[in-house]
This record gives sequence, structure tokens and C-alpha cells, in this order.
Amino acid sequence: MKNLFYFTIISFLLSSCMPGMYQTGGNNGGNSGGSSGNGTYGGTSGTQYPGDDDNGRSADRGVHVSNIRLTDQYTILYMSFINLTKPQRDQNGRVLNPEQHIAFKKSATLIAAQGSRTFRLIKAEGIPVLNDNQNIDDLGYNTRSGEQVNFVLYFERLDKGLEYFDLFECNDYDHLVCWNVYDLHTINPNDPVVYKPSPPAPAPGKPSTGTNPVKKPGKIGEVDNTPKPVPPAAVPNIMISGLVKDAKTQKPVSATIDYKISSSKLKIDSVQSFASTGIYKMYLPKGQVYTYVASAKGYIVTNDVIDLSKANNQNITRDIYLTPLSIGDKITLKNIYFEVSKSDLLPASYAELDKLVTMMNDNPKMEIRLEGHTDIVGDHDANLELSQARVDACKEYILRNGISGYRLQAIGYGDTKPILKKGTDEERKVNRRVEFVILKL
Repeated sequence: MKNLFYFTIISFLLSSCMPGMYQTGGNNGGNSGGSSGNGTYGGTSGTQYPGDDDNGRSADRGVHVSNIRLTDQYTILYMSFINLTKPQRDQNGRVLNPEQHIAFKKSATLIAAQGSRTFRLIKAEGIPVLNDNQNIDDLGYNTRSGEQVNFVLYFERLDKGLEYFDLFECNDYDHLVCWNVYDLHTINPNDPVVYKPSPPAPAPGKPSTGTNPVKKPGKIGEVDNTPKPVPPAAVPNIMISGLVKDAKTQKPVSATIDYKISSSKLKIDSVQSFASTGIYKMYLPKGQVYTYVASAKGYIVTNDVIDLSKANNQNITRDIYLTPLSIGDKITLKNIYFEVSKSDLLPASYAELDKLVTMMNDNPKMEIRLEGHTDIVGDHDANLELSQARVDACKEYILRNGISGYRLQAIGYGDTKPILKKGTDEERKVNRRVEFVILKL
């Protein structure tokens, strides 16, 4: 019963029962596969899914994404759930048809750009959204063996250019089942960024023609009246400026700020803040969403988002605070994701681990110990083994990115060092974590 309860909690995350019918057209930027769905929205009406093939790779075989649509406001996922539990018989031979409660958790997110961009849930139609402190038994939707439920999820809209993403419900460090869906894809092209080119300098010794008409080769005095092509309008730049400060002392910090369009893997450029004042400035074309990473020797790397997709102002102020490093500090890596009940590191983790790589490159004498932890439920030995395998996967990623092995240790502690020993499953999620301890600077 306990496992069934856990299963139903996770089911809540990806299920929003949707009675009625949904249109099959108007894909607005996204159907890279849908579902063969001969099922129904609401379970029985016979309405077909809008889509053709399954999209993505779900952690649970009863969950499928049938279609993805992009509107100006939302990323919309059409999904289905089938209760695959098998009926059992009691001692008297009577058939027991086990029920599963399904619901959708408000904390679910879409994760893109290898973990540097997340998009929160806005709403789920046809079923109440469950907060972390609410009980699925009170608000969940009951399904019986073999029953199919179809539902629709509305998330924040993906940045233009982001076409691959994951739906993430939980980062499972133990035996619990999670309803995550990986490797989702939709058609979502980026708007081109047009920069105004500088006018060419006149050739040495030749005066500029100014506005005089250009003469065609041929008869003297013949003027070329052919319409000239109109160049594309340059996208106006917005100045982003602010101060980089020490988070503890408020003193200015000389830092490097690398920035890029959120959908790109390559940085556009970087700027340096002044050591004496901490002031930095950068000019970015409006109409795009950017991410940046700020780093400095002796400080924890930080990152954030600059959304200029709907910006109107010509100037934006954004101060950046960097936390200093000290030997003995223990820092939690907040966005590390694995395959459910496995040690396979997911691409959504790369942005967080890249920050650690940058930090170790900025501080070439820095040595750390990676530590992995699970919750207190489940088999003790299995928890130890899984935590060690997962922290080893993090170590291997850092090694592949150029950090020497002598600078890294990795220990899995399993369930031996929980932050909370009591509380609900949701409250104890803090026990499932990857940390690093600074051994040397």
C-alpha cells in the first residue's frame, strides 16, 4: 500500500484528467511526433489524440506525451496515463481491482538548455493541482486497472529556439517511481538577431560620394535609377548594467560575466566588472532571452536569466552578488538529475556541473570532495550503492571537462546523513542531494 501511495503521488504530477474533446489542428510550432492515441480525453468518449507518434521517453511505461503545442503564452502538453496494475485475487478467489490515485504536482517543471532554463507549471485542466503539503488521497483522481486518462498541462512558454526539453517531477534517490518524461521535442525556431553593420570607411584618397547619384557604366550622364535593396532593420540594443559585489562584505568584485542566447551552447561574448567599483555593462539586442554566468577567483559561480523578449526599456539594472569560498564550506548542487532509480546522469544536470568546473578552473589549487545522499527510506545497502554510483557519475563528468583527478574525491553516504529524520515524503526531499566540500584553496 505504501508503494501504491508513492506511485499515485508521482502520477499526480503528470496527470490532469481532461473530459471533453481537444482540437487536432493548430500545432503552432510544435509537433515533433505525437501519440497514436486511440484513447479518449476523459477516458471513454472515443475522441482521438491530436498527434501521430509517441514523443519523449517516459520513466513510467504508463505515461505518454501525445502532442506538444506552443502558443504565445504556453507550452501545452497533451498526455495520457494508463493504469497498468494487474487485478489480483483474494483468498476466496474474488477479483481485486487495485485503484491508483493520480494528480498533478504544482512543483513540476520543464527543463531545457541542459539545465540552465526551467519553466514552471501554470495550470492543469480537469484535475486539481496538488501543492507539496496537500494529500493525494483527499484530492487525487481514482483510476482502476486498465483505465486510461488523458490530460492537458500548461507550462510557461519555452524560449524561442529551445526545441529539446524534459518534463521533470522528482529527482528520485531511492526506490520510488517518478513520472518524468525525457527527450521531448517540438518545433520552436529562434527569431534571427540582426545587428546593424558599421558603414564602410571610404577608400584612401577617394572622397565619399555622399548622396550623389551613382552612375552606371556606359553613356555619360546616364543615372542608375534601379531601386536599391532595403537592408533589414537592426534590432535595438538594450544596455544591461550593474554592480558585482561580495555577498558578505558588499565590496566590489572583479568578475567575468559570460552571456549567451538561452537556446545556444556558445557564448556571445563576455564582459569584465571593474575591480575598483564592480561596475559592468553589456549591450544585448532586445527580443531574446539570455543566460549569463558570473565567476571570479575565490567565489562561488552564479548564473541567472535576462529576459529581453518583451523588453521596452533601453536600460536595465541588474546587480550580481558573489559568495566567497572558504575551506570547509559545504555547498549543495541544486539541479542534479538522474534517471529514475539509476545512476545515469541526465543532460539537465550539465549547467550546474559546468558551474563547478568553471569554479575549479578559476581556482586552480581548489580540491573538493563530492558527497551523495539519499532519503532514509528503502534498503540501507542499496541506498549506499546508489549514492556512490551517482556521485561517481558527477565526478566522471567533471573529469571529462578537464579537471585533474587528484583534485576530486567522491563518497556516497546513502541514508546515513539525513537533514530531516521525520516529516512527510515531500519535506524529506531535502535528504536527496549531491554536495561538495572544499578541502583546499
